[in-house]
Amino acid sequence: MNIKRHLRIASAGLACLLIPGLAAADSGFYIGAGAGGATIEAELGDTGIPGVPTSFDEDDTATKFFAGYTFDLPFFDIAVEAGYVDFGQPEIDILGDDLTVDTTGINAWGIATFNAGIIDLYGKLGVIAWEAEAALAGFDADDDGTDLGYGLGAAFGLGPLEVRGEYEVYDLDDTDVSMISVGVLYRF
Repeated sequence: MNIKRHLRIASAGLACLLIPGLAAADSGFYIGAGAGGATIEAELGDTGIPGVPTSFDEDDTATKFFAGYTFDLPFFDIAVEAGYVDFGQPEIDILGDDLTVDTTGINAWGIATFNAGIIDLYGKLGVIAWEAEAALAGFDADDDGTDLGYGLGAAFGLGPLEVRGEYEVYDLDDTDVSMISVGVLYRF
């Protein structure tokens, strides 16, 4: 009776050791897309005019598309990834007119993933080449640049499909952009 119990425990332990191998990514290419919410925070400055806000802190729906390549290593994976992100068009009322900010970017990431069973945990570090267009009362202005991005995520996958949950942060000049998203990727 004791031997059967020990065999079951040993079998369960062996299965737990093999599960990371089943869920871990294979080396190779992948493509994917995600959607979620983005927050854009910026200081507008104090104009001294009543009713004119001094900051912009608004949310909108964001989308992204990406492709990458994973290098599958024994205990962790390393990936390189590039993508397009649209942070939406959040807006704020300024004296009866809407100030809208449309921000998009092309990003490149280095990703390190720890294989933790059926859930993988990862960190991202990269750069974004961004463009922002602001519109208010028929006047338009734009700005662009290249800045740092970083993020954390968790992924669940079996076979070629993987579901990701991510939190990314971008420091665009004097503007902070953060994005929470859920995405799906397909591995070739």
